[in-house]
Parts: sequence; C-alpha cells; structure tokens
Amino acid sequence: MTHGQIVGVARDDAGEAGFTLVELLVGLALFSMLATLLFDNVRFGIKSWQLGSAHAEQFEHDLITQDLLRRLIGNVYPMLVVDGATQRLDFEGDKEAVSFLGDAPVVTNAGGRFRYKVLVERQRDRTDLVMSAAPELANPQGAALARRTVLLSDIDQAEFSYFGDGEAEQALQWQDSWRQRVNMPRLMRIRVAFRSADARTWPDLLIALRITADVGCVYDPMTRRCRGR
Repeated sequence: MTHGQIVGVARDDAGEAGFTLVELLVGLALFSMLATLLFDNVRFGIKSWQLGSAHAEQFEHDLITQDLLRRLIGNVYPMLVVDGATQRLDFEGDKEAVSFLGDAPVVTNAGGRFRYKVLVERQRDRTDLVMSAAPELANPQGAALARRTVLLSDIDQAEFSYFGDGEAEQALQWQDSWRQRVNMPRLMRIRVAFRSADARTWPDLLIALRITADVGCVYDPMTRRCRGR
C-alpha cells in the first residue's frame, strides 16, 4: 500500500467517526425536549406532594379540633346558679355561641374549672370559629387571664344546636337556643360549612353531655340554695 492510499484511508476513517452540524443540532433539540419533560414531571410531583401534605395537615388539625370540642363540651360541669327565687344552670347556648364551665386545660397545670366560650367570630370578610378560656373566678370583664384560640380559620359559617326537652312541651327536639334552663341538653351538634373553593370537610359533630346534674350541690332547705353559694 502506498503512502497516498494510507492517507486516504485515514481521512475516510476520520470522517466516519465525527458528527455533522445537523446531527448535533437535532441531538441538542431532543435533549432539550427530554429535559423539559423531566423537569415538568418533577415540578408536578413536588406540587402534588406539597398539596397532599397540606391537605393531610389540615385534615389532622380538623380531627384534633373535633376531639378537643368533644372532650370539653362532653365534660361540661352543670353548675347550678341561684337568681333570686329561681335556679338555672351555668350553661348558655345559642346558634353561634355557647358558654359553659369545664375542667381546666392540661397545659395550665392547674385544678379547678375554667369558663369556656366557643363562638363564631366575624371580622370584615373573614369568619373564624374561636374559643376563649379563663379561670372560673376571673373577672369576666378582664381579658388578661383569658386565652383565645382559633379553632377553624376562614370558614363560611358555623351553627350550634341543642337536643333535649322543649320549653313549652316535653317532646325531645333540636333547638337553636338553650338558655335559663335547669336541665342540660342531651346532645349538642356543631355544623361547619366552608367556602365553595375550600377542600376541607367537617362532618356534623354530635356531642353527648355526660354530666346532667350538679353533683357538687348540697341543697340547704333553710336558704333554698346549694350550701356555700
């Protein structure tokens, strides 16, 4: 083989081993499309995970809120209060608020009872379900000892109703108000509705009140009231 033939073979081999400009451009375009598709899939996965995590946290928060209300309202203490010649329970409830006495919160490391109030609070275009708690003997007008907690934020509406004997008749029925009574309602229902674009759900919360009589009341026939009150 001559020197010219060897040089010709080397040039042919070099031409076969390289890529043309068109091939490089096509390869870069395909790689760019593949990278875009992969990035979109990763971004979609991250967004789905974030939404799923947020929904799971919100669902857990709603369960904790329901459990808190079930324990507090279920263990309401039916304190008898004397107003002149009449008696009534220290329990006041209407369609958007309920006030009652219950055990002190665990976080306070205190005994005795606290006065709780669960209500629908409206501020401009926002509606929240909130709870306030203060020691039983605290000044009702003083807010220093009161603790305010937002149970559910940015809801559409919430309604309370009470199941028990009617005021004018003995038939058991659901009522929108429970005031100036000598007996406790048998059940309490809390309904919460969210805005149309809100994915949260709240099944009707039914709470059975466990204590129906003021067991701390020792009746004194001379004063016609509970002793020590």
